[in-house]
Amino acid sequence: MALLGLMLAACAQVSAPPPRPSSPPEPPPPRAQPSPPAERAPLGQAPDTPLSGQFGGSGVGADGMVRVGLLVPLSGPAAGAGEALLNAAQMAAFDMGNDRLVLQPYDTGGTPAGAAQAAERALRQGARILLGPLYGNSARAVGPVAAGAGVNVVAFTTDPGVAGGNVFVMGFLVREQVDRMVQFALGEGRTRFGALTPSETYGQVATQALRRQVAARGGQMTAVQTYAPDNPDLRGPARALAGADAILIPDTGDGLRAAVNGLAYVDIDSRTARYLGTMLWNDPGLWRESALAGGVFPAPPRGSVQAFERKYADAFGTAPPDIAVLGYDAAALAAVLARMGGGPRFDRATLTSASGFGGAAGIFRFRSDGTVERGLAVMEIQSGGTVREVAPAPLSFGSAGF
Repeated sequence: MALLGLMLAACAQVSAPPPRPSSPPEPPPPRAQPSPPAERAPLGQAPDTPLSGQFGGSGVGADGMVRVGLLVPLSGPAAGAGEALLNAAQMAAFDMGNDRLVLQPYDTGGTPAGAAQAAERALRQGARILLGPLYGNSARAVGPVAAGAGVNVVAFTTDPGVAGGNVFVMGFLVREQVDRMVQFALGEGRTRFGALTPSETYGQVATQALRRQVAARGGQMTAVQTYAPDNPDLRGPARALAGADAILIPDTGDGLRAAVNGLAYVDIDSRTARYLGTMLWNDPGLWRESALAGGVFPAPPRGSVQAFERKYADAFGTAPPDIAVLGYDAAALAAVLARMGGGPRFDRATLTSASGFGGAAGIFRFRSDGTVERGLAVMEIQSGGTVREVAPAPLSFGSAGF
């Protein structure tokens, strides 16, 4: 429990196969169902203002309990992900051993309307912080509802566009992954960066992040080439990347195979350039691709996520989906903040503590804009179809590079 629990400031090393950088696809919204009537909490206060009335000034209920709302899809196409998030959150609540903490789950149905209704119900029933929802559009719907009650939201989405105000984004962000790759490549003495990316949203986001991070860290962009995801012959775009000594390829599956084979065909391989990936590369099926040998990708420190996965499997009889670890870390964070001296501290100042927090998926902290900053390791793909850690994740935000 000590390994997987969160600690303020003093963060223990943590990790394993990293969560995928995207959530399950957002389904079309079904007709919203009305929430059961319940007593309404006082509204109209800012997220840093303690509520009065049925709550103590520290956010403790009249019964002495601290209530945490968990907004996840327990019905609809994403119910499997929601169930895993709930399971993991319950594990964390048990591990933290806080008898005053009450974890209250609410079904969002995987839609913005369902998430807003779930948030209303959670707030009426005394929730002092909301964990979830899963999707970005749902987080947009929940934010104003929670803000009206003076409550902050820690969402599981990977969409940084929803962060801000009282909404904090917990998911693994593409820009964090790209920045770790740029930092690693510069540490190897590589300064000329290129990108070979699919012409779709994920590739565009990754390319924008690469341009920003290379400029911020003093590198040079040499070329950016895009390709249609279904194009099997990338020799032409690959040739334009001659001269780059680090090449970002934010793709997976057949698109990634076509990209690295195109580069190898024009003699751009691990001897001349370092291939840089994102968490999309965390797929053992890809590691057997010989052209990928020597490529690197970011990941949380592996040991503690693997420990989490084993514990989850022991408890529930099945391996967790990648996203489940976010449910564990969010609930553990809430449990730690709920038992702070002087009463629960779910305010912005505490959530944005510069020292950050340590969880099963590594150290993390929230920026003032609501986005998350994480400490990531770097994994290198080996010729035998395995991976090895070539740069450890930092153990604190005082480490080099932060």
